[in-house]
Amino acid sequence: MRILDSAAADTGGAPPVGGQSRTEADAARLQARIDQLEAHVQRLEHERKTLRWMAGHDALTGLANRRLFHAVAPALLRADDRSAAILILDLNGFKPINDTYGHDVGDEVLCVIARRMAACLGDHLVARFGGDEFAALPSAPRVHAPEAWWHEVAASLSAAIAPPMDVADRRLTVTASIGVVPAGRPADLSDLLRRADQAMFRAKRHARTTGKAGITWVVATESGGRAVTYEPGAVPDARPGLTATAPAVPYRAGDPVWVHRGDGIRRAGIVEGASEWAALVRYRCSDGTGTMVDTMPADCLAIRAESDPHVDREPSEA
Repeated sequence: MRILDSAAADTGGAPPVGGQSRTEADAARLQARIDQLEAHVQRLEHERKTLRWMAGHDALTGLANRRLFHAVAPALLRADDRSAAILILDLNGFKPINDTYGHDVGDEVLCVIARRMAACLGDHLVARFGGDEFAALPSAPRVHAPEAWWHEVAASLSAAIAPPMDVADRRLTVTASIGVVPAGRPADLSDLLRRADQAMFRAKRHARTTGKAGITWVVATESGGRAVTYEPGAVPDARPGLTATAPAVPYRAGDPVWVHRGDGIRRAGIVEGASEWAALVRYRCSDGTGTMVDTMPADCLAIRAESDPHVDREPSEA
């Protein structure tokens, strides 16, 4: 026996004429509701990713913030076979920019500095801790790099920050005070940051008393550490934060200079030629015999008063 529902019974057993239309309408409404829910889920997922990014990044510069640096750095220190260093950087001359031209100009200067740091350090972790304070965790370019490889990294970073920048139709200049601490194994991040911060303040004091940017690094000793301050040989000849009117490199061909390489030893050299922010220098090899020619950032050079019987001879005699 065939049993019919009441709607079908009223029509002699045939389905109602509008039944298929109602079914299609219900399916369309259900699909529309599903589409709405899927769109809502996508918006929530986008908001979640945005909030997660904001929690770990500086809203102004896009660099990692202090929270993300503390979360990521310990794993980087443990995982990499290459040696690493903690670097704390504070700008010299930034406050006059904020006070004179306003926070909008100051913010743009910070963005320029952030881009220069990121370009200089590549894939290494770079963070803005707040204000004009930045941090980085560079690692050696290879497993068996020279022990003091981070000297050259700090000098290159200082040179990358020093050139004048055009912001809001003004030519502005800041330099950097940098504190560096090589990371041993095992490495305690809090201790490394504390020591790098102390080294940075020592470099800051050096900049205030001498009027020149400095880099201070701290190396471990039995007594807890030994600080060495390196003064870049050339910085823009202008008051910090205000318009630069002189080129950053006062060198000319034939000038005697000291060359600071990554091994931490200064070598006597002679300028072969100079551009605005770098110089082509002939200098003594690390073993003291022979010379080599290389293009050096300005902050890796310093005027040399002492004579050197080897490099001060004519190139044909070397």
